[in-house]
Amino acid sequence: MRTSSEKILDLGDYTTFGLDSCLKDKTDTMVLDEGGLYSPLAVSLIIPTRFGSEEGREIERETLKKILSKCSELVDVGYLDEIVVIDATRDKNGKRDFRVLQNVVKVAYEEVGLFREQVHLLNKYGSENEKGKRGLTDFFVKVVHQFDDNIPKVLAKFGVFGVTGVFGVPYGKGAGLWLSIPIAGGDVLCFVDSDILNFRKEFVTALCHPIVYSWNLRKAATKFVKAYYTRLTKTPDLSSEEAILGGRVCRLFALPLVQSVTNSLDLYGPLRMIKYPLAGEFAVSRDAIEGLDLSSAYSVEMYLLFQLLDLVGSASMAQVDLQVYNHIGQKFLKLESLAHQVGTCIVGRVTEKREKPLTDHESKQILRSYEKSANQMIKKSQKWISRLRKSMEPRVPKKLIYSIEEDEKRIQCFLKVLESILSEKAKEKIISLPSWDTIRAKTGNYFILREMLRRRSNQSTWSRLNECGLIRRPPTLRG
Repeated sequence: MRTSSEKILDLGDYTTFGLDSCLKDKTDTMVLDEGGLYSPLAVSLIIPTRFGSEEGREIERETLKKILSKCSELVDVGYLDEIVVIDATRDKNGKRDFRVLQNVVKVAYEEVGLFREQVHLLNKYGSENEKGKRGLTDFFVKVVHQFDDNIPKVLAKFGVFGVTGVFGVPYGKGAGLWLSIPIAGGDVLCFVDSDILNFRKEFVTALCHPIVYSWNLRKAATKFVKAYYTRLTKTPDLSSEEAILGGRVCRLFALPLVQSVTNSLDLYGPLRMIKYPLAGEFAVSRDAIEGLDLSSAYSVEMYLLFQLLDLVGSASMAQVDLQVYNHIGQKFLKLESLAHQVGTCIVGRVTEKREKPLTDHESKQILRSYEKSANQMIKKSQKWISRLRKSMEPRVPKKLIYSIEEDEKRIQCFLKVLESILSEKAKEKIISLPSWDTIRAKTGNYFILREMLRRRSNQSTWSRLNECGLIRRPPTLRG
């Protein structure tokens, strides 16, 4: 067991990582491939998406467009080697909705020059177009739906469902991340959410660079970098000049609960150093993430942290400050369900680690400690708001909305959530998906499986291009 004295490195402000030096270190780093040859290190950017109601889709589309536009600059200089967008949007009848991915390929065609050139080749040469249909064109931007019918066929053929114990790809953000791991080709995988309104390309380099820089240091190598930030939330009912202090599940529930549980039970002490455990922005080396089970649900980020501490230890983990982060928010009613998933993960993992259930005394101690820590977070939140209002940071909206009374009400709601978790009155059904290392060991076909999943993702990309009219019929022979 790791000791609570171990530290998780705080790298500070993301702006300290210069793009030129990051690019040089990346292009100078070589990795040993499956064939025993050294080749340049590759970085894949993975963007999980799931668009909500129709009224909010326009801002979600524009936000994703901005992210792809900014990332195209990293493509042009050679820092990014691949972008994978994995979507889980469904229509009002619960069926998969390809419209988001159709929009993604349109934007990628406009913004990413390399992807546009690939599409031009398909339209210029009939043989290239046929390769695209068969999934043999390795598109720079790959788009795949989490519930694409072609994906389960591949997984079933290679015996994956015999290992997972479930048929098909489950619902939930974590399941999408799990599926993206074999589809992505990078040695370093960088995950960013699709709702970042003020996305900057430097977010990607700051997350990836510590892993790239220390790649050949072996024992001292950084395997995982997590983002933290001050999260400001934009909702459709707010003006462009307004935002509220966000991160409610993390700020008022996850952070104080981690403090409470780890202090009360003296386990996983380094978790207390993580400043934003639910951040969806992180980078990880392939060898590390392929060894991790993934929660299928919203608790996936929390689930990863526990496993990383056990697998690689806190010395191989780091965090970086992305400063002010504006994102598209959700209504509080939805957040209680998310809190239940996160709380179930935290309590469940610690209980599993100590190999015995919590006593009534321990449960009451955790509840008291959580409430105290959560109320202390209100004081910290007031300080954050005060500091932001005084700052000249251009990413901070002119009007910041914050209510102490609302936060106090939320804490009482979260307290009831925690009580139900500790009493086991309402068990959250969360599927744990086995690591790809486990699947490799039990099926023996991982290399071929990865190639077939990548091929299906390329076929999916071709299909979305075709549906948008970006694939034109190639010239015919003249008699």
